[in-house]
Amino acid sequence: MMYPVLETERLLLRQLTPGDAEDLFEYFSQDEVMEYYDLETFKTLEDAHNIIHHFNSEFEKGKGFRWALELKSEKKVIGTCGYHNWHQEHFRAEIGYELNPKFWRNSYMKEAVLPILTFGFESMRLHRIDAFTDPANIASEKLLHSLNFKDEGILRDYFFEKGRFVDAKIFGLINE
Repeated sequence: MMYPVLETERLLLRQLTPGDAEDLFEYFSQDEVMEYYDLETFKTLEDAHNIIHHFNSEFEKGKGFRWALELKSEKKVIGTCGYHNWHQEHFRAEIGYELNPKFWRNSYMKEAVLPILTFGFESMRLHRIDAFTDPANIASEKLLHSLNFKDEGILRDYFFEKGRFVDAKIFGLINE
């Protein structure tokens, strides 16, 4: 299967390549980006190469998609967004995303997520899309509400991240 390329007014959504490692390292190496992420802050460029390899191998195994969000005007990757934990037999997957802080509060992620939701419902045949956030991640919660995700509650001590248990707020979007 060819990797699907999606396009918006400002963004080209495409497969990550090894050439994107420096752009990813630029923001994955910042503590503020990794605060709610289930990985440690990146220390080396190799960390960025490893996550690119991971995202692409998940696609090759049919377990998900993770698009590079390339800012067309700069030919720069400013974030990623996509699906993981794809359970085809249950017609659901989990969405995840992150963005370089230089580009926060400019509606880039909403612009990227909209065609990705359409792709999920139409091409992946999803019935349900899950999103898990840290209850303190207000920006992510606002984004999900703006996309009509419903707040479905708090899962206490749901994830073990960075040596401790953390709560997860679960959101769901149903294809109705």
